[in-house]
Amino acid sequence: MSLFSELHRRNVVRVGIAYTVVAWLLLQVADVVMENIGAPDWVMQALLFLLLLGLLPALIFAWVFELTPEGIKRESQIADGVSVVHQTRRKLDTLIIVTLVVAVAYLFWEGRLREPSTDDPLASSSQSRGTAGGDEPLTGMEALRQQTEEAARAAERAQNGANDSADPDGKTSIAVLPFVNLSSDPEQEYFSDGISEELLNVLAQIPALRVAARTSSFQFKGDNRDIGEIAQLLKVGHVLEGSVRKAGTRLRITAQLIEAEGGFHLWSETYDRELEDVFAIQDDISKAIADALTAELALGDDASPGASKATANTAAYEAFLKGRALVNQRGNQAITAGVRELERAVRLDPNYAPARAQLAIGITLLAATSGTYGDLTLAEVNERAGEQIAAAEKLDDDFAELWAARAILARVNFDPRSYLKYSEQALAIRPNYADALNWRVNALNGLGLAEQAVQAREELLQIDPLSVIGRLNAVTFIAGGGESERALAIARSLMAQSPWASHVAQARVYRSQGLHDRQLEQLLLAYSLDARDLLVNFDISAVFSNAGIFDESVRIDREVRPWALLNAARYEEAEDALAQARAADPESLEIVTSLAESIYRQGRYREAVDLWRQALVQTNFGEAVYSNGNDGPTAQLVYSLQQLGEEEAAAAQLAVLEELQGSVGDSGFEGRLFYFGETIVAALKGDKAGALDALQQSDAMGLEFIDWLDEPILDVIRTEPAFEIASQNIAGRAADNREAVLALICQNNPVPDHWRPLEATCLNVGP
Repeated sequence: MSLFSELHRRNVVRVGIAYTVVAWLLLQVADVVMENIGAPDWVMQALLFLLLLGLLPALIFAWVFELTPEGIKRESQIADGVSVVHQTRRKLDTLIIVTLVVAVAYLFWEGRLREPSTDDPLASSSQSRGTAGGDEPLTGMEALRQQTEEAARAAERAQNGANDSADPDGKTSIAVLPFVNLSSDPEQEYFSDGISEELLNVLAQIPALRVAARTSSFQFKGDNRDIGEIAQLLKVGHVLEGSVRKAGTRLRITAQLIEAEGGFHLWSETYDRELEDVFAIQDDISKAIADALTAELALGDDASPGASKATANTAAYEAFLKGRALVNQRGNQAITAGVRELERAVRLDPNYAPARAQLAIGITLLAATSGTYGDLTLAEVNERAGEQIAAAEKLDDDFAELWAARAILARVNFDPRSYLKYSEQALAIRPNYADALNWRVNALNGLGLAEQAVQAREELLQIDPLSVIGRLNAVTFIAGGGESERALAIARSLMAQSPWASHVAQARVYRSQGLHDRQLEQLLLAYSLDARDLLVNFDISAVFSNAGIFDESVRIDREVRPWALLNAARYEEAEDALAQARAADPESLEIVTSLAESIYRQGRYREAVDLWRQALVQTNFGEAVYSNGNDGPTAQLVYSLQQLGEEEAAAAQLAVLEELQGSVGDSGFEGRLFYFGETIVAALKGDKAGALDALQQSDAMGLEFIDWLDEPILDVIRTEPAFEIASQNIAGRAADNREAVLALICQNNPVPDHWRPLEATCLNVGP
């Protein structure tokens, strides 16, 4: 018998075919599994090697042994005429046929998955999981648990609800995901991050390309979710991902461009370099990839570099990355820790300009103002941050972080025009710079350009949809514009990244709805995470003041005590406290403005006017009193000038106030507050009918701040019956608000281990 005939008789050929088909199918399934669990490349390579190695033993086994009814026996032990190889042959044929059918089915399934789909995978997954039940208000930790569970669904609704197209602005859009460090050395993490960041900087310079901001794309570091889902969340049409592997003195960097909707790989490349100057390699590889993508996507070649000088000190670079990430989380605790890391980066490499600029940003955010997070005086901020900015300028006088540092320093120094100018300079260098995008929105609001601020805010959410600070600030205006559901969804979506920011954002939404007990609940939860944060403590004190619970308002934080006394109408005590605060921080216009109000409330109009004139800042319509977004001090200045008989000055200031009020109306912000502003403007103009009509509209929309009616400007309409009716309605809501707040802190305190009310506060509160 020939060798081939014997191979056929012993089923060696069939075993070889069956082994090959089964091995191929196993590799296809393993490829999908390995990709989804993020297994390194060597795992797949090892599996292929083992399967190839196993083929020869399988063939030898088929030659030497035979499967019999009594079990496996050597061929030599089976008597003639007893062999059952023909039965084994049929079984192998069946195995091969079944495996081929499964393979064909798998290929068909895979092909269907790769076809472009018009379905929204996020919406589908959201529907399969169900929705939150009921609209009944929840309090305490029960609400927190529900909010945490809903965070993922909230992110999907918030980020995807208003956009059906991945590229709504007509630009090609892309997200650069953090490159994966495949080296066994974790110290190479900084290099893989650096490649991603340099790519972001280079690609952001291409006008025809919209690049998702770093703060959003880096949220997916170590995240193995589907590329299509990531693209939906980042609102982009393309995703660039890659990996970095170090072996000895060699580096291998791979990159691939994926079309998000269908999952098609449009381009990929591998780069091998000797490990000498890692930062030079970053620049080299980033430029090469950017050139390739520019050609692949037909974007033109007008990109320009946007990065500052790098550092050769890897420890300094790592400290810079860590410090910046902490500062971007916001809150006193995170920013303070970030400043320490950035100070370490500067010590390790004094010539690293971005670290100095970012350190200036962190220091400035710790200023003692109602819009920042710390307790540093302006003199200290200007000295410490100014020193870092000056040092950075000597190293490199035109890079994005430097302009951003100048911008935020201008903000705390009450210079809104420079705040806007410097933010836009930073964006000219890096169009997707999250902080600069956010500060541009704030600067536009400060200048009274409310409509432009709305557009800029939506641009921020488009470019940087997962930015912590961008979403934190945006919810105030989105909720104020009547989109409470969208705002609450965005606020809750912050929970996975920053629970502190999520609680603060949710509090802002509930404030816009007049739900002050729920607002306080979220603020106290934020307080439990960071008791030193001035931003939250100002808000907690204000909630207690608005509810008439002044003993609690004055004890929440010594830094906010002067303003709590002012809100409690204890004007003489407030004046003394604010005068002391001014002596400690003489450059703070916020303190000057509040001190002027404490004097105004005592009828000393000349002194108040002199102080307010020291706190005038530029707006788009002329000078107004600085007030961090509140036009009340400017209105009080007008009234004081009227009482002093300075009609011309009063008229000029009133014209500015009218323009500012009109810009707020154009943006559609918080109806009940807008109409109360209209009430004030009409009263200053002597228009009683207009003032009463606006007050009634504010009342109809749910105004609940009864203390606001004590404003002397309203004396002109105080005796009118319509005023009395509105006053009673507002007082009723204020009483309900007080009861709800007392019930929360006395009966359902969400943070009893971190803060408790005074015993006297809860004496008469009971079920």
